Amino acid sequence: MYFHRDYLDAVRTGQKTTTVRFRDPIATGPVNMVFELDEEVVLQGVVTQIISKKVDELTEQDAIADGFRDLGELHDRLRYHYPNIVPADDIAIVQFRLADA
Repeated sequence: MYFHRDYLDAVRTGQKTTTVRFRDPIATGPVNMVFELDEEVVLQGVVTQIISKKVDELTEQDAIADGFRDLGELHDRLRYHYPNIVPADDIAIVQFRLADA
């Protein structure tokens, strides 16, 4: 599961425990979380649950679990990562945790 470099610290500290994905099939279970830096960083994780929603059904709680200040910031980042996304699109909220050391 690939992540933008901006999210590495939030994942490491547990501030980010979900990721919203659009047209990116992911299954529950063990996963490599790959962060795209100059030197790729890979953390071992586990996808614990996947919840399907429409973009316009996202909540403030969804945004906070995803490491954002509020729903507006989450929507801004979704438009950044997925420029063609619209409120009626189906998305997946992927809940994850770091794997036990």
